[in-house]
Amino acid sequence: MRDGTVLRADVYRPGGTGPWPVLLSRLPYGKQTPMVGVVLDQLAAARRGFMVVVQDTRGRFASEGEWEPWTYEESDGYDTVRWAAALAPRAAQSA
Repeated sequence: MRDGTVLRADVYRPGGTGPWPVLLSRLPYGKQTPMVGVVLDQLAAARRGFMVVVQDTRGRFASEGEWEPWTYEESDGYDTVRWAAALAPRAAQSA
């Protein structure tokens, strides 16, 4: 993030070369929570040609920082969208 805080995300990329459309989910409930896969099947979406990013919000689970609901959501969301969009063309890098 712009203030140096690291927010952790799982990234699922389709095979082949990008760019791909990106599906982004940011949540305070833990990116590894089983309910996340019920709402969005990350592997199925990647097989259909989408890059999927599932991120723990600031101060929650694997992400750094202090969790203060609604305080950082606008800036963190904006920074995350820019970061995820920049990932799409980099098909050769691993997640």
